[in-house]
Amino acid sequence: MDLSFLIWSFLIVFMIHNFEEIIMIEKWFHTTYPDIKEKLPAFVRNELEKRKQITTVQFTMAVFVLFLIASLFIILTILQGYFFLFVGLNLFFSLNIVTHITQAIVLKCYVPGLWTTIFVILPYNLYFYYYLELHQLYYTFNFSDSVIIVLCLLPALLFAHKLAEKWS
Repeated sequence: MDLSFLIWSFLIVFMIHNFEEIIMIEKWFHTTYPDIKEKLPAFVRNELEKRKQITTVQFTMAVFVLFLIASLFIILTILQGYFFLFVGLNLFFSLNIVTHITQAIVLKCYVPGLWTTIFVILPYNLYFYYYLELHQLYYTFNFSDSVIIVLCLLPALLFAHKLAEKWS
């Protein structure tokens, strides 16, 4: 498998994971969230209360915006060799591994995106970082630039959700 195939494959992994979330988010807020909300710390409950009315359409619009950003980063990586963009994008997306698994453990229940995190994102990332190590690609980009990309993507995520609320 070559690196460009692995990079383009990211979009497939991204969408498979987000399809699980898109399909499950609204139902989860209506069925599971009411049963667990009292177990949550106040600051988490307050954030979820703001989002509990999210519709499938709104969540899909947010995913669409993030998909466009991810696609742009991948195109720039492939065409211009800005590998730090893709590594930053992948690091940002890798946060799903920690967040979904931690949420499921703390809440002691299924959370949307859990299964694809475990069976799709985690194996993809293990292979991706193995590939970087195997081909000694860690030396071809500045890791701190990738961390800056992660920090820039955090507001982009919030913007995507705010934009989706306005569109829908």
